[in-house]
Amino acid sequence: MLKVKNIKKSAISKALSYSELIKVCLYVGLTAYGGPAIFSQIKKKFVREKGWITEKDFLDAISFAQILPGATGLLVMACIGYKLKNVTGTLVSSFFFILPTFIAMTFLSYMYFSFRNVDFIKSVFIGLGALVVALLLNAVVSLSRTIFPKFSLEHYKGYIIVVLIFVFSFWFNIHFIYLLLDAGILGILAYYFTGEYEKSPEENNPHYNLKLSSAALRKLSNYSAFILGNIAVLLILLFFPQLKEIFEAFFKIGLMAFGGGFNALPLINHETVEIHKWLSMTEFRDGIALGQITPGPVLITATFIGYKVFGFPGALIATIAIFTPSITLIFLLYDVHQRLIRLPIIKVIMKGIIAGFVGLLISITINFAIRSVNDWQTGLIFVLSLVALLKFKVDPLWVIAATIIVSVFVF
Repeated sequence: MLKVKNIKKSAISKALSYSELIKVCLYVGLTAYGGPAIFSQIKKKFVREKGWITEKDFLDAISFAQILPGATGLLVMACIGYKLKNVTGTLVSSFFFILPTFIAMTFLSYMYFSFRNVDFIKSVFIGLGALVVALLLNAVVSLSRTIFPKFSLEHYKGYIIVVLIFVFSFWFNIHFIYLLLDAGILGILAYYFTGEYEKSPEENNPHYNLKLSSAALRKLSNYSAFILGNIAVLLILLFFPQLKEIFEAFFKIGLMAFGGGFNALPLINHETVEIHKWLSMTEFRDGIALGQITPGPVLITATFIGYKVFGFPGALIATIAIFTPSITLIFLLYDVHQRLIRLPIIKVIMKGIIAGFVGLLISITINFAIRSVNDWQTGLIFVLSLVALLKFKVDPLWVIAATIIVSVFVF
């Protein structure tokens, strides 16, 4: 085993074989259940057992992942890969982390679209639909607790942002991109001018923010032409118009999916159900349920939708597209992320956007509840699932298993 304290990091990078890195990434990908619990699994393998990175490296990866769009677990793995093997390490760790989830979701998508009209399968998905509402409500509560540690009037600005974004999403159906932009602007107006953000000691220097901003912009300008050129080539290579449409839709979602996981579901819903009409709300709800059965990030729902639209090629393109923006941003920003996360303007924009995501999640949760919880059976599953998740902190995987069993008997 290679220990960080005994061998310099550069030596670790050279001595570490790709086969060993692949094995660990596959293992973590196969066991990536439980949302945030995946971080403890990553830490266990990379810090404690293998000793490939330090505790500080691990925490830095998490802090960087928080400011990027995309699945946080995948981002942390990609950051560790970059730390160990630069660009190649990022691609290897990301690919083999997501591979087990992609295979599982592709298989489940085939089974679903082939056999969903079987009475047994229909019963299971009626129950899982009610469970999805409980999972979404649990996500709303978890995210709210992160932003608002306690219910207090001191957070009134955040509450206003949540309510405004919810109202314009639920009743006026404003495009999610405009809502997120508005949330970021509201974050600036609410917190920037009053200094309501965690400050770094260096911020007392009047030239500090200017230096940080210029350094970040220089880094972006160095790679922007390369990244845009590659994206253009990729789009040209997509000879099939429908595949190109899938790629563009999920690339856009991946670029805006700040907060990852359940936070991105309103974006996926808007783009794939409301705009492109690739699937119904019921199918979308079922895709979320299948995403919970598989290991890995909730964003793997993209695979399900891509499969519905264009079979296996569609599943592959959708998966690549939704994760491409976050991986690209790692290449662009990894070396300056410590500066970026200390920029006051970034802090307040993210504060507004995350509050906006709470409003969007509430909107989609209500929409799902109207369609999925409409009799005593689904109501019972919803209540029991919510109590298990919120009160007893039961792992979602066990709640899913219990829901499947109960659904067979009550429907």
